[in-house]
Amino acid sequence: QKIEYLRMRGPSKEHRFDLPLTSIALVINEEGIPIDFYVYAGNASEFKTMPASIESLKQKYNVKESIVVADRGLNSAANLKMLQSNDLGFLMAQKVSNLDQKTTKAMFDPEGYIPIIKQGEQVARFKVVKDWTKKGKRKAEDTKCTLVLTFDKRRQKRDLAVLEVWKQLVLKKQAQGVKVKPKSSGWASIAKTSEKTEARIEGIDEETFEAKRRLAGYAALVYKNAPNCQETDAVPDGRLAATYHELNQIESCFRIMKSHLGLRPMYVRNSNHIKGHILICVIALGILKLLQWKLNKSGTPLTIPEIIRALNSATTVPIKSGDELMFLQCSRPQNIRKGLERLSQEELKAELAERRKQPNQVEILFKTVGLVPPARLVNLKEMGRCLGVRLTT
Repeated sequence: QKIEYLRMRGPSKEHRFDLPLTSIALVINEEGIPIDFYVYAGNASEFKTMPASIESLKQKYNVKESIVVADRGLNSAANLKMLQSNDLGFLMAQKVSNLDQKTTKAMFDPEGYIPIIKQGEQVARFKVVKDWTKKGKRKAEDTKCTLVLTFDKRRQKRDLAVLEVWKQLVLKKQAQGVKVKPKSSGWASIAKTSEKTEARIEGIDEETFEAKRRLAGYAALVYKNAPNCQETDAVPDGRLAATYHELNQIESCFRIMKSHLGLRPMYVRNSNHIKGHILICVIALGILKLLQWKLNKSGTPLTIPEIIRALNSATTVPIKSGDELMFLQCSRPQNIRKGLERLSQEELKAELAERRKQPNQVEILFKTVGLVPPARLVNLKEMGRCLGVRLTT
């Protein structure tokens, strides 16, 4: 049997090329609850691992006539064609920087956009382009689909802020005499050099910079219904535009596992141990997401950080009172600055005072799952009743 090596060096979003990586494909439902996951070598391409994941999903769960939602990292013409051949539809983010000239002109043209209104204010708008062709490397890979162009003021503000940070970074590196290679993404894409290979930065590439400024706030989706579905089963245009924000759920899941559940760094080397480590993190994520879903259903929504903070505060210590074992509630030391690093001292005090006014989140969690929150000091029997289990000495 061929040995499977998962720890491999590959492209790193954090630019940690000095460390081996492992690639994870996470499958979630519309609520963000994980259904399955697949682990690949760190040097595996996302474009090439998708067919294997789809085939496994089909065999495991008999998936058919469904719509696969994914980010633009999986959006290649070959993958879209593969999904269609498997009787699956798709809804994926599309890069706006490499659209053809005709489509780009239509994107900048304000005519035909439909406004998205929130609280009486237009926060975004979208435009639908029917029968748009996603071109592949080969003619056979070309796919007809629906293109949805969107513009969001909040996204524009964020994109412009990122560009300004990039600009300052390029100028700083120019002053330091740093050399860069020509790149199409990241801060290096707006760095001007006189060579086509690695060379010193000469300043800001104003033409590229302005082109990126024009694209600020714009995004796109490509959509096609499953081949065997009726036209009446198609997702409405307005729903397509709103779905773009749901694509962030997969990023949110990885962020939770990395920040709160110890997904990284991994202190294991064996491939089976790596899969076991990831499995534990995915199970923990599933429990958190199910708990969040129950909280939303009960009308007492909490964010994932709030749930984790509440669970961490639900700590007891065993103490002896005569011959009886008792449990005393206590709190773990917490970094109150976590997530609030940018607040001033006065703003932090105001935030903490506001939190104290809110209902006890531990009690909310207990009641949501049908349990009774324990008092500050309880005996063994009472603790078992609160947790819904039978505790023995």
